[in-house]
Amino acid sequence: MTIFAIMCLFPFYYIVVVSISDPQSVREGQLILWPKGFSLDAYKVTFQHARFYSSFQVSLIRTIIGTASGITLSSSLAYAVSRKYLRGRKFFTIFIVFTMLFNGGIIPTYLVVRYTGLIDTIWALILPNLMNTFNVVVLMNFFRSIPDEIEESAKIDGANDLIIFFRLMIPVAMPSIATITLFIAVYHWNALMDGILYINTPVKKPLQVYLNDIVVAGQTDDLFGDSSARWMPTLSLKTATIFASTLPILMVYPFLQRYFVKGIMVGSVKG
Repeated sequence: MTIFAIMCLFPFYYIVVVSISDPQSVREGQLILWPKGFSLDAYKVTFQHARFYSSFQVSLIRTIIGTASGITLSSSLAYAVSRKYLRGRKFFTIFIVFTMLFNGGIIPTYLVVRYTGLIDTIWALILPNLMNTFNVVVLMNFFRSIPDEIEESAKIDGANDLIIFFRLMIPVAMPSIATITLFIAVYHWNALMDGILYINTPVKKPLQVYLNDIVVAGQTDDLFGDSSARWMPTLSLKTATIFASTLPILMVYPFLQRYFVKGIMVGSVKG
């Protein structure tokens, strides 16, 4: 297990080492395990590039709006379908699970996005991904695990469905909601393909497309074409951009960690 953990963490560690090492040492290939000649020049060049900030802003807005709307819709649907008194409950459950097994595919989805006028807008990155069946199923199973007596006692006290949902069920289901919130946020932050398919204007593309242009396509000369960046090794620019792109989502995880294991275990096993 320790060896496996080292194998998983070493690439990320190496990215940090390269990004903070002296550019000349990186160019000469002198790095193995430890940084050599501490330098933040690669980060300075990365943060000075306007395209990085525009892509970062797009990804941040997409993640915030997509996560908030996604968890709201998913939890609402999951709570409604989990109620035993809902008419057609079995049909809705089968319909939801069916969408997890089959989907329209890339081309039909692209046509829908195109004909609804969402191409080259941030809504093309948010609206087609508002809900995920797996997230709904996890939340649905969690709501089913809550004793019916709690809801019945609330109704006796005069609470309606909205009060029960927001003031009673949501606080009780917070472990699963926090877990699904993390799932949705990570998905939106790391999403790449929809940004390539639906966004044409460079300044409107999300951070992962910008990262793909640098790391995979190797367009560092096009993106960092100014003379101040030409002396910087390509590897230093790539690693600095990767770490800067990963850091925000790493900062979110500690706040949700205490809910993570409990939420996913209860939501996936109980049903």
